[in-house]
Amino acid sequence: IASLVDGDRLNWCEKCTDADDILVGSTRGQATRFAASSMRPTARTSRGVKSMTLKKGDTIADMNILSGDKDQCLLVVTTEGYGKRIRTDEFRTTARGGSGVIAIKFKAGRVNDRVSTIRVVNEEDEVLLITSQGVIVRQKVKDISCQGRSATGVLVQKVDVKSGDSISTVSIVPKEAVDGSA
Repeated sequence: IASLVDGDRLNWCEKCTDADDILVGSTRGQATRFAASSMRPTARTSRGVKSMTLKKGDTIADMNILSGDKDQCLLVVTTEGYGKRIRTDEFRTTARGGSGVIAIKFKAGRVNDRVSTIRVVNEEDEVLLITSQGVIVRQKVKDISCQGRSATGVLVQKVDVKSGDSISTVSIVPKEAVDGSA
């Protein structure tokens, strides 16, 4: 799919159209939204194009394809268990390659907290929050408050940070499993 240099890896591959937007978020709480049409076609052997400028020590946490749906929300969850929903229209479309805007602020004194997941969700969804030590919590998205970009969020899962635990994965429960019609 792409040529990678040592230390690079391909984490996400999503289908989109020129009418969609792409939202990329970093572990330090920044996010940028740009038009999918700004991604120029490249050869199979190329390294691709730059999506986001990162500060020193920052990495890409997640990416999402945003359709034209104005009522979409993003679920942002940190490694220390804080999270919130943010309306996607709070992220304006900008040029590809920018450093982004604040998607979440971290609680004061939590210097090691990072973004674990930024995921498009619907209010009727349920999510599984999974820690690195295997603790799994199932939660309804509508129970996680919708806040502005600069808010710190609420505790969505208690994490034993002192023992080295952290949120490692957030997954949306498939609708069939929620409805029981699988």
